[in-house]
Amino acid sequence: MSSSIPTASTTNDEPGLTLDRLHFAYKKNPILKDLSWELPAGRSALVTGSTGSGKSSLLYLAAGLILPAQGTVLQRGYPLKQLLPSQRVQKGLRVGFVFQEGGLLANHTVYSNVTLPLHYHADVLKLSAVALAERAEQALDAMQITRRHWQELPAHLSYGNRKRLLTARALAFRPNFFFYDDPDAGTDPRTTQLTQQVLWKMRDDPEVTLVVATNRPHLIESLTIPAYRIERGRLTQNFARDSFIPQQ
Repeated sequence: MSSSIPTASTTNDEPGLTLDRLHFAYKKNPILKDLSWELPAGRSALVTGSTGSGKSSLLYLAAGLILPAQGTVLQRGYPLKQLLPSQRVQKGLRVGFVFQEGGLLANHTVYSNVTLPLHYHADVLKLSAVALAERAEQALDAMQITRRHWQELPAHLSYGNRKRLLTARALAFRPNFFFYDDPDAGTDPRTTQLTQQVLWKMRDDPEVTLVVATNRPHLIESLTIPAYRIERGRLTQNFARDSFIPQQ
């Protein structure tokens, strides 16, 4: 790995998230070009950038939701492209991802959206039916999704409730890698407050590696974690607080 890779300072030597010479294009349009970055385990970072710069693509790649055209993504030293989703969980990689929009299963209830991922990996996570239900209920309660909504479909929820449902689903997995794409865009005050509380908790958890994509000044200021900016397919660290917000 090149010494020019931007790295967050830490005393933790355990490998966290590593992006090694990533190339990614969308419909033949280059988005990320030879991008390398390291974020040690248990550390947090913000990713900023103008609209269309590749913030969401970077999160999808880092979480292993999509694969790069070239390059390698590693979590805790494991190359994701060599592992099936079940194998990733077996290796102790538990990824929570909150999409900017969408990402919910339209034909499943609120409760099923949270429990289904747990069912997939219940054997590896050693979850009994009772423990699985407890996890789901705790996550839904934490995000203040009232029980009268639990058997509804996502389409019947408000935007704020859908965003909180996405967060609840990620929390129920007890992630050690947590990715949040544009956390408070268009959300109501209660959802914004709950989201910030989740992010503060994840930021302060030494077991969680957190990456947040946002351009929101108040969120950037409240999280007080290193910020990086995507520009022309590369990632560089922002050192001045007034430079965190890129021009749209």
